[in-house]
Amino acid sequence: MVSRNKIVTNVIILLLLSVLFSGCTGEKNIAPAPDSIQEEAEEVSSLNLTQSSKEENIPEISIKSFSSVYMHDNSDNEDIYLFSWENVPGNESQRLLSFLKNDIHIDWVENAQIIKTGEENKTIRVSGQEDSIEILLYNESAHLTIGERGYEAYDLLVREENGTHSVYDKKYKNKYNISERYYAAYNLSIKNNGSTPIDFKLIRLHMGDGDRVFNITDLEPSGSWLLEVLYDLENENKLQDTILMPGQSLNGNVAFRVNSLYNKSFLLKYNTTTVTSASFEKSIKVLEAAEYFNYSVALDIPPYKLCQLNNSYEPIFKDECGWANWVNRSIFEVIQKSDMERMRKSPPENIHLIEMVYALRVIPERNLTSPVTTRYISPNLLVIDDTGEEIINKSRIERMAVRNGETYEFKSRLGMNFSNASIVQISFKASYIIWEITGRLNYINQDVIIDDKLNIIVVRYDPSQMHLG
Repeated sequence: MVSRNKIVTNVIILLLLSVLFSGCTGEKNIAPAPDSIQEEAEEVSSLNLTQSSKEENIPEISIKSFSSVYMHDNSDNEDIYLFSWENVPGNESQRLLSFLKNDIHIDWVENAQIIKTGEENKTIRVSGQEDSIEILLYNESAHLTIGERGYEAYDLLVREENGTHSVYDKKYKNKYNISERYYAAYNLSIKNNGSTPIDFKLIRLHMGDGDRVFNITDLEPSGSWLLEVLYDLENENKLQDTILMPGQSLNGNVAFRVNSLYNKSFLLKYNTTTVTSASFEKSIKVLEAAEYFNYSVALDIPPYKLCQLNNSYEPIFKDECGWANWVNRSIFEVIQKSDMERMRKSPPENIHLIEMVYALRVIPERNLTSPVTTRYISPNLLVIDDTGEEIINKSRIERMAVRNGETYEFKSRLGMNFSNASIVQISFKASYIIWEITGRLNYINQDVIIDDKLNIIVVRYDPSQMHLG
């Protein structure tokens, strides 16, 4: 019995060895695997195919426009917590009274009575024997008035969280150090050309500049409608996480906090896939053409306003001088440097406030039309592309120059067609405030149309120059 078992065992071993070694010979007649192994292999293969499909199932992303923004200031503002609206009157009443006495210098509030009145208790009244103070609550602010006639007023900041309204006082002060910020903003078209839904997520978008990688952030608000480039960016659609169904598309803006103005090494990626765009390479060339153009040639005005101190157009950066008529990279850099140097010479007890914004936006390679329209009595620049999208609609025009051969002529309306042309929009702000009531404010907006040979063919510009004091 034992010997028979050994024989059977040896036969099985020999059969197994023959099967194993048959895989190393030229013979390919291998017996089929059991059904369970075949099913398992099919499941693994199917899983791998699904993962591969997910990796390849990315949206088509194209760049519709690109913006490069520089900002600087030397403000050192701070939000000081005062009290919670829901705790006055109550356990934070003393915090309110302390603010009124020590910061606004109202001595009579020491023994004042505090009540809450009005619709939904949105008014706090602080009453003394002869005078009163009212604080009205709004969505994101509170307005404080002193006296029955409101002879003095303050605006306070309000932040709401979980039904509680925290009230802050914003302290304004300046410093010698300059805070410089750079942003790159893209207007993107996102489309699902596949046959399955795509889970589009913003976190997968990032931008590289050499060895540096930047993630999406919020573009800093400009706080002024006079800066047309930033005003448009703030009011355009922002991309959000979404599920894109097959054939579905969406457009919107994303922004990145970067470390320089635009350059050729900027690289946009979705996961590891590069967003390639010949139009972006063209955008860089178009931006350079617009930035380094001498606009005096087209607009027939010098770069700087006449300075009465020396009867010269050369920039002397005093209170009455140094105004820019138009802006390019050179003027931006001159004012940037001079304002910084001048601010650092200001006395420590009254450091002057400087602010600057230099924003560029390029819309590359479109077939454009500027129709003559009777809708506007005043000068107007209306430009649409061949899809009917309105690209420019500006009625604020100081001067508009149109290339005619080797020279430029002035027009109030165009009525022209441009094939494969690009648009560059420039917004510029340079403010220098002294003693809070004197100084200069300089705003400039320019629209530039550039042909496919990088010639400046249209310039619209609108300056705003304000002297304080």
